[in-house]
Amino acid sequence: MISLRWQNIAISTKRSSTLLAVVALTLFGCSGPVAPVTLEGFTMGTTYQVKYTPNANITSPAVVKVGIDSLLAEVNRQMSTYLPDSEISRFNGSESTVPMAVPMEFEYVVSRALYWSKKTDGAFDITVFPLLYLWGFGPGGAGEPPSFPDSSDVERRLSHIGSHKLVTESGEIRKLDPSVSIDLNAIAKGFGVDAVFDYLLSHGISDMMVEIGGEVRVRGLNPQSKLWAIAIERPELSAEIGEGFDWIVDLDNEAMATSGDYRNFFEIDGEIYSHEIDPRTGYPSHTGVASATVTAPNCTDADALATALMVMDVDEGMKLVESLFDVEAFLLVRDSSGRFTSHRSAGMAMKAAGETEER
Repeated sequence: MISLRWQNIAISTKRSSTLLAVVALTLFGCSGPVAPVTLEGFTMGTTYQVKYTPNANITSPAVVKVGIDSLLAEVNRQMSTYLPDSEISRFNGSESTVPMAVPMEFEYVVSRALYWSKKTDGAFDITVFPLLYLWGFGPGGAGEPPSFPDSSDVERRLSHIGSHKLVTESGEIRKLDPSVSIDLNAIAKGFGVDAVFDYLLSHGISDMMVEIGGEVRVRGLNPQSKLWAIAIERPELSAEIGEGFDWIVDLDNEAMATSGDYRNFFEIDGEIYSHEIDPRTGYPSHTGVASATVTAPNCTDADALATALMVMDVDEGMKLVESLFDVEAFLLVRDSSGRFTSHRSAGMAMKAAGETEER
């Protein structure tokens, strides 16, 4: 088992379908700089890609990939609700209110999730797990409910929802309600990015891009000695991954995560419902936010906040972003006619595809 370590973190996985296709725009000419090492694989029900600039002092790519795969397998073993013997499944399966010893990485992610729950007034809440089953999500779920859930069922499950029913202690987590169960879907993938990022740093890699299922963290420059350019896909209600994109963000030693409602949604009686469940109401979010992109110093936080912004009122969410240091956001909001309006925080530097000038 590889030990997970991380440095300088200031602060199912999401569903198996990638919520937003985010790709690194790195084009290499025949006579250009040395091509980066590219490592790819599968994890958390999605794919990962790592690019870095090699040098003579770096461990061989084959050895690095073994380390990455082992590290991500351990993250999955701790945090995947799809594994019956994972740490999270063990916790969810217990009705004890006695503190449970857990690995430090697991405690860290839960603690960070509780932080964001308070910061977003409950819009982000990992105790939402029982509601996911009701709406057809989670392990064994069909991706949509067989019928619109009865309000009494929603209310019954809501009575066991709330991050105040969960506490973390030194090396332990504890339920204050024996019926509480958690889902780290909306934060574990970001943590996986950070864990790989710090693993690569420990091997002397300084110029790199780490991506898991569309969540990204970069350091240094790409092989053209430019900032890593990350594209945001235009939202279309489809289960297929599109190739078009409209915006590009140049990341400067930071992370970016995006949540969207157009890869995972369901339809009942002609109405489209988001897969994002509002933990405060028990029902799918109706904010109109089609996608939320967040940049932050690390991907754990970016991942959690991007999910919260899908649930929060647009003005409420942007006010929160503006209050946070080194955090920016870009929202695409769909109106009743299907048209989009965009909202960005004051410091969110972007450019349209094909343009060279930001903002």
